[in-house]
Parts: sequence; C-alpha cells; structure tokens
Amino acid sequence: MATLSRSVPQGARNPESRLIAEYVAVTFPRDRVMLRVPLGPSVVPPDAFPDWIRRLRASRGWRPEVDAVVIRDDNVLLIEAKVNEVLYGMAKLPFYKLLVDDTPELEPWYGLEVRMRLVAPATAKWVDLLAERTGIEVDLYRPPWIETYLAYRAAYWDREHRLAREENRKARGRLGL
Repeated sequence: MATLSRSVPQGARNPESRLIAEYVAVTFPRDRVMLRVPLGPSVVPPDAFPDWIRRLRASRGWRPEVDAVVIRDDNVLLIEAKVNEVLYGMAKLPFYKLLVDDTPELEPWYGLEVRMRLVAPATAKWVDLLAERTGIEVDLYRPPWIETYLAYRAAYWDREHRLAREENRKARGRLGL
C-alpha cells in the first residue's frame, strides 16, 4: 500500500517546464528561443536604479511571464505549455500578446506579427473551438515520459489512492508530524 501514496514519479516532476523546454528544442532547433520571458514594462520607478537592466531585473517578480518566446524571420511566437490547466494557458495568451510591444527585452522585434501557441499533451473539442475563435494555435506534443505523469494524475483520485493518502495522514498525526 505504501507505493500508492508516493509523490509524483521522479521522471514526471515539473512536467510543464520539461514539456516546454523539450518542445522548443525539438520544434525550433535553429530559431532564437527565450524561456520564461517577463512581459510588459518595468514596474520599478526609474530613480530606483540608474540603469534599465537592473530595473527590469528588479521588477521581474511583478511582471507576467510567458513560457517561451520564439523569434522567427517574420513573427514573434508566444508559447504556453500546459499539462493540466489548459484553459488557464489559453486565457493568458491574448493578454501576453498585448504586452509584447511594451516589453523592453523584445524591443528589437517590435512591429513583427505576434502569434500565440498552446502546447499540450491532449486536447478536447472545446479547446479547439476556443483556439479557433481566439487565434491561438494548438500543438499537441506528447513525449513518452509524459505518460508516467498522466497515469499518476489519473490515479490520484481513485479510491485506493485516496485511502492510502488518508492512512499516511493518520500515521503522520500519530507520530506528531
């Protein structure tokens, strides 16, 4: 019973970070790719730091962050990778697109067409419908390692796993943990 309550399998931890890193490496091997790009202007006042680079670094925690930006010859591609909360990823992309021309890190590419893409291991009809209506491209990317994570997620709420987690909670309580 102890194996049922284990945490996320080692090979499936941080699935979205791993998914986006692998996806851009495989899909855009020759393009300029930036991961975890903060968007929008600096939120730190100009007098806080003398140079703009330090202001941008200091404001990083307060700016939204897109999973990846791919710079191509004729467009800028914003990419969000989602394994579980696909709607959340889709909802963020149009707002991210609005911030591109106010992002100092992307200034050399101001004026290029901005495209949006959601990367996920699975889709549904409603996802495709929303994507079509909002101009978001959906790319299915399902590497073999993601199957371990998806199986873990699928089993998490079944009766056997719930009971095992409850037993662990009780045992920790008895031990004072």
